[in-house]
Amino acid sequence: MKVSLSTLAGVLLSGTALSVQAQSAAPEADAGGLDLTEIVVTATRRQESIDRIPLSISAFSQSRMDAQGIKSIDDVARFTPGLSFAPSEDGLTNSIAIRGIASGVGASTTGVYIDDTPIQVRSGTGVVTENVYPQVFDLERVEVLRGPQGTLFGTGSMGGTVRFITPEPSLNHYSGFARAESGFTKNGDASYEAGVAVGGPIIEDRLGFRVSAFYQNAGGYVDRMPFTGSTVTDKDINDDRTTVLRAALKFAASDALAITPSITYQRKRKHDGYFWENISNTRDSVFNAGWDQPQPSTDSFTLPALKIQWKIGAAELISNTSFLYRSLDRASDYSAFNWFALVGDPTPTAPVPDYRVTSNASVRQNSFTQEVRLQSTD
Repeated sequence: MKVSLSTLAGVLLSGTALSVQAQSAAPEADAGGLDLTEIVVTATRRQESIDRIPLSISAFSQSRMDAQGIKSIDDVARFTPGLSFAPSEDGLTNSIAIRGIASGVGASTTGVYIDDTPIQVRSGTGVVTENVYPQVFDLERVEVLRGPQGTLFGTGSMGGTVRFITPEPSLNHYSGFARAESGFTKNGDASYEAGVAVGGPIIEDRLGFRVSAFYQNAGGYVDRMPFTGSTVTDKDINDDRTTVLRAALKFAASDALAITPSITYQRKRKHDGYFWENISNTRDSVFNAGWDQPQPSTDSFTLPALKIQWKIGAAELISNTSFLYRSLDRASDYSAFNWFALVGDPTPTAPVPDYRVTSNASVRQNSFTQEVRLQSTD
């Protein structure tokens, strides 16, 4: 039995997309196709021009990600030199590495952050050795820091750090962002997504908000044909649905003190994610999987956070408090594995009983983060 991972490349026929943006900020400068906009990053935990930071950094703004079609960590890796992201052979987990530095056991070697909250997990922890990644929607930017980042981002950043930076609520202007897209796959189900974000002042210069909602349905194109027979029993079983909700408030108690509570929720639900090469015809876009039963996976997380910024003369005191609660439930079908290992290939002349073996896994990730730092404003 030979199993291969599948992608939509080569089977996507056509699609229609609509992207609408309404930003009050000035558009990026363009001189003969050359982007001259200054890029501001927080790789050193403070806002600085990327040209002044002595680090190897790749930064993606929201407008750049929309222009290049970057929607996930997979896309970020494709456009970032030195960053690799790949699923495992069984399609159940994934791995990330910067400059080839990776570890199968122990502490992570690549830090993954949402704002100032680390969300990476340790390697070799059993059924889950993969990180959770936020959907690329309504982000101020994504930063990839290559090289050891232990001083500012901990020991789990030996190879580097990937940071997903969310936009802060504005206290003096309104802005909005919307994106919608649809498409279809040959011999598969339709795909579509839609998201909207809006924010602005509730009380001028004192209280602002930012809310966003996003939904994506990646239609399936793999059919279930149980290994004990030769008939398709379920169509398009590898669909993938994602829901993201986020809300944030910013309260400026004074010119020196700002308090920003926020909450982010994300839920991904997947079914069987890869096909069997020996019962598929990739040339004609026919993808089949020999699993006897569904293998659903639901991965969700909730991230409430509180950021406090207090300017004290020539210094700034910053506190970041957050709690990540992640819930992962996964079912795996081992019927085919056990049958082939113990019996061998089933044949049409040999009756095969209704043989099923299932493994269910439930994993909970609870991470509390409290950081207090005092930094110069000079």
